[in-house]
Amino acid sequence: MSTYTDDRLLDRPRQRVAAGKQPLVARHTDQNSQLEMLSELRQLEASLESLKDDLKAVKSRSERRKFDLRTIVAVCAIALSLAGYVVQEARNSSRQDAEIEMTKARVSNLERIATINSEARIRSEVEFKALREGQEEIKRLLERHDSQTRSAIRRNQ
Repeated sequence: MSTYTDDRLLDRPRQRVAAGKQPLVARHTDQNSQLEMLSELRQLEASLESLKDDLKAVKSRSERRKFDLRTIVAVCAIALSLAGYVVQEARNSSRQDAEIEMTKARVSNLERIATINSEARIRSEVEFKALREGQEEIKRLLERHDSQTRSAIRRNQ
């Protein structure tokens, strides 16, 4: 059994690690995904609060049970597992949100290109039609000129 008792471990002031002010996941999300992450964090906080309450209840009982180091490590491992799960879910949803936004941008870009191509194709078809009509008119003029030239040559012979 460990030389530490539950009283010694729980009464020590907690040491805080100085963490940077940067968030774990930097992203621009919509309101729904932020609300989902907040609800998951609230659930984690609620579970941690219930663990704290359970520890306080055990400590306050008249028959005090001694926690050995293994029990405390197991409780901490459970808490860390829950925290890791929430962080992993936040990362996954962040990645999915980024992929969705990127896909939306690609689709809108493709739609814009398709619209531009359709307009250009319609313009080209109108210009081709005008060119065909111009060619036909030139052919008629050339044929008329040719026939007039031939008739003039026949008259002169």
